[in-house]
Amino acid sequence: WAARSPLHDPTLPLSAASLMLSFKTMFDASRAKGLNARIGFRIGDETFLVHIHGGACDAARQALDGAEVVFAGQARAIAGAVYGGAPLEALEAEKALWVEGDRALAERFTSLFPLPQKA
Repeated sequence: WAARSPLHDPTLPLSAASLMLSFKTMFDASRAKGLNARIGFRIGDETFLVHIHGGACDAARQALDGAEVVFAGQARAIAGAVYGGAPLEALEAEKALWVEGDRALAERFTSLFPLPQKA
């Protein structure tokens, strides 16, 4: 409900844990049809692994073993790519985000979490 609020301010700080929870909340299974992938995140000293499989999105704080692509940077930059539509190349050029591994998967991942219309 917060993402729909006209008072929602996407410029406020976002923790790594909050970002992972948002992925579980905002995930659109219809956009992930047939996808079975492990996406890693390195945010500061924390690492997380998101597993997209069978129409589900699971996120856990864990090692990046088995990740097919890894996003590294601050939570705000990753959210900018996923929710704000910021191009990965632009964030990388600004040194705000680094993407290691399967580039096509990284691009697809950013399309799995559409924001709802504002209320």
